[in-house]
Amino acid sequence: MALIESLMRAVINFYKAHDRNAPVVIERVKEYDSEEMLMDRLERAIFDSCDEKCKSTSSRYAIWGEDIRSLSISAKEAMKSGKLEQAEELMNQVINSMGAFIDAQLILSDLRGKFSFVKSEDIIKSYVTSLQENNEVTDTEKDDFIGRMKEIMNSIK
Repeated sequence: MALIESLMRAVINFYKAHDRNAPVVIERVKEYDSEEMLMDRLERAIFDSCDEKCKSTSSRYAIWGEDIRSLSISAKEAMKSGKLEQAEELMNQVINSMGAFIDAQLILSDLRGKFSFVKSEDIIKSYVTSLQENNEVTDTEKDDFIGRMKEIMNSIK
């Protein structure tokens, strides 16, 4: 087994051994301001992913991952303190950021001709459907978002 595979196996086995216990938190790349910077940090990592020659992509994802962990811990603490609304807001950030990560990875795989479970066009179509059903976004914002999404779908075809 190659060194990198051995290292990755060590990482997986370490965290897997703690799956059902208390979370393991060893801060390595904490940048602070997780709540405010979460999506900005993910954005930088995703755009680095678009450039296959970029050398900081993995580090940027690590910093974003630390934000995910930090916000999850904060949500857990808020729940324990009975601050359910705060916990829900934090978890919504985590869930939405993870959704953006998943979709970005699927799109990058699809556009690079690698194996992808979902086509880029289907992801964008799901955004249009979701926006049309969303009553929290103003009609003007919806129309603007949907117009841009339809332009993107046309360029994919």
